[in-house]
Amino acid sequence: MFRRISGFLWVAYGLFSISVCCAQSVKADRVTEFPSFKIIHGTTDSDGFPTSGAKLCLLGSVGNCYQMPSERPNVSDSLVYEFGLEPRSEQLPLLDGGSFVFFWSQFSGGGSGTLDRLAILRYEPDRKIINLLPFVGVTNQSDRAVWQIEKVSRFPILMTADFYWMEGETHFADHFYTIDAYLFDAEKGRYVRAFSYRTSKKYPGLDKVDQIHVLGAERAEIMKKLEAPSR
Repeated sequence: MFRRISGFLWVAYGLFSISVCCAQSVKADRVTEFPSFKIIHGTTDSDGFPTSGAKLCLLGSVGNCYQMPSERPNVSDSLVYEFGLEPRSEQLPLLDGGSFVFFWSQFSGGGSGTLDRLAILRYEPDRKIINLLPFVGVTNQSDRAVWQIEKVSRFPILMTADFYWMEGETHFADHFYTIDAYLFDAEKGRYVRAFSYRTSKKYPGLDKVDQIHVLGAERAEIMKKLEAPSR
């Protein structure tokens, strides 16, 4: 099951340019404070596997929800990933006022690997909830963080690090990691992937650690790329 998830990630990365062109676009000015909300788990089947995506719903507003979309790893495949498990959120205050919400939920097919889909949500004056990210999925052997770096962007920066599974390696062994940075593009009104690189060394996997820590160790290299004039 996990190798299917891992393969899907590479399909998703390969389709990144398509995902970006289809992402919803909004203006960057006058960001509204995200109102109070609740999170609802997706539905599951008798085995506990998700059959619908988790929801983030505004309080006091019936039916005003953002539901995590499903994904099909292959158009010719009947398998559909529904991200209905373990929904979580984090409020993201903006430097100029207002806030976004970082929202994520999980797909599991019962194997050793899981896949989280990430969203950065914005509340619009017309009461719509917009996801500003293209498709971003990370496995259970990944690291993620939202950084506030004013000299780089007045908007939160999403960083992810996911393992690169090379031939001959076991699932939870030491791996190289792929680092991705997502920055808000004010002209396009949405997040885009600013850069991606593979680490020059391997980091411990879940055979050795309970939680993956890559971004902190790579921060100096990441900052060089974030601050590069040619980025």
